[in-house]
Amino acid sequence: MKNNQFLMVFVAAVFMAGFARAQTKGSRPNIIVILADDLGYGDVGFNREANFPEDRGIIPTPHLDKLAANGVVCKNAHVVHPFCGPSRAGLLTGVYPHRIGAQYNLPNEIRSEIGIPAGETFFSKVLQNHKYSTAAFGKWHLGTKEGVYQPLDRGFDYFFGFLGGGKNYFEKEYEAAFYRRLGTKSPVLNEYQDPLQRNRAYISRDEFNDDAYLTDVLTNDAIAYIAAKSKEKDPFFMYMAYNAPHTPLQAPANEISQFKKDNPNFENLVRNSKYITESAPVQKAKSEEKRKELIEKFVSARVTYATMVANLDTNVGKLVAELKKEEGLFENTLIVFFSDNGGYTYSKGAVNYPLYALKGSVFDGGHKVPMFMHWPTKIKKKQVYNYEISALDLYPTFVDLAGAKIPKGKKIDGKNFMDAIISGKDTRKAGEAIFILRPQNGFHNGAVISYPWTIVKTGGNGKWQLFNTVKDPGQTKDLSASAQGADKIIADLQKQTVAWTNEFKDVKPAWFDHERGDGHPHRKLWYETGVLPNFEKFLSLQNK
Repeated sequence: MKNNQFLMVFVAAVFMAGFARAQTKGSRPNIIVILADDLGYGDVGFNREANFPEDRGIIPTPHLDKLAANGVVCKNAHVVHPFCGPSRAGLLTGVYPHRIGAQYNLPNEIRSEIGIPAGETFFSKVLQNHKYSTAAFGKWHLGTKEGVYQPLDRGFDYFFGFLGGGKNYFEKEYEAAFYRRLGTKSPVLNEYQDPLQRNRAYISRDEFNDDAYLTDVLTNDAIAYIAAKSKEKDPFFMYMAYNAPHTPLQAPANEISQFKKDNPNFENLVRNSKYITESAPVQKAKSEEKRKELIEKFVSARVTYATMVANLDTNVGKLVAELKKEEGLFENTLIVFFSDNGGYTYSKGAVNYPLYALKGSVFDGGHKVPMFMHWPTKIKKKQVYNYEISALDLYPTFVDLAGAKIPKGKKIDGKNFMDAIISGKDTRKAGEAIFILRPQNGFHNGAVISYPWTIVKTGGNGKWQLFNTVKDPGQTKDLSASAQGADKIIADLQKQTVAWTNEFKDVKPAWFDHERGDGHPHRKLWYETGVLPNFEKFLSLQNK
């Protein structure tokens, strides 16, 4: 009898465990991805450490904080690359950009013929094929050629935004010049200076006035989309890729004034902060006059940037308010918020405290980002998730939620994480790593991350550094020579990196950003001299 009872309990436990793992599969929520651009790690309240230095400028973000307070805050979230374009390529394709020749940003050219390979199926296409309405708003940065690389070619039913990697925030900055030069021998080709686009065509010149602010404009269009879809039977997926707070640093003058009024100590605290006054750029200034000038430049950048973040927060609040108008819509909408890479500090306004470095770096400040997930139907209270999460994981997770399958033959580098996050479990096997890799002038910088460890290697002759980023988020203490078992930790992670890079060691970049003169300085290194990729030097275990 006891044996039978034990068997029944065992079977029930196995059944319940299986049920727990499958609790979100095929649940088909509405999904909204809100992607900020170059957002500082410490610049949203929900992610700000209790010891955040007040003199670096505290930016209130009440709407984001309220969502995070009822969701899962991911404290170890990483994008796949420390720059915009490759990061977005990894997000939408579910693979590391190095596999598909997308290691660099696309060129700043609105007539460009190149983009993310058409053979790569975006997860938006999978959702679209499984009866999701799909819409993309804001920044695209994945290709401009119509019929091949635009959002409507990659699984989106509707698009409103811009195809390039950035945009001025006010039409008055570009519209008149664009149309004045249209049809001439010198048309505007800079992606920051062409009009917004709806689906395949530029919007009418009189749709918005010159003072309409880009973040507001994008939000208003998204609100109209939510209102139209709220009563439909099938769910929707919305990719809300804001440009803010990416440069150019621009905000409405009245909002800058209001921010200063609402935060009266902000400006002077920043101005007198050692973070600013003792920063490397200020210390390198050649005269006291230049030093003061640079300090004021940094202060102005911080204030404008802060206003842009506050405006973004307000607009997220507007999206939430629209979701709440239809009963049950907000509760059954999964909102995922994060940034495309780390913040660009000092002259571009961001603060990444407590992380080290900034956008472009393989240290955590370049790719570790604020992130939360909010879904009242499944996430009942605030949770903090400390295991690593990669932006690559969104592809298989969303596909699973939709009740769909990964397309046959499609390579996926991410993990389906939703049930693991809800239950607080690591979605990866013990010791399994995620990778950051950035080509440099003849070598690669890189990081390998496996909770709680991160190894980092920079410079052509650099050595592997080891950090426990749970205990030391600022990566201040290299443990490669002192931590127990350090050699084995580094060797194990390096071994995984060897296997990973071997899978794409012969893949060369399909394009280079900022071609100039004889071309991008890395072009010859990849295609003529063969100096790059030089994975042998990067992967060396030599730590002398």
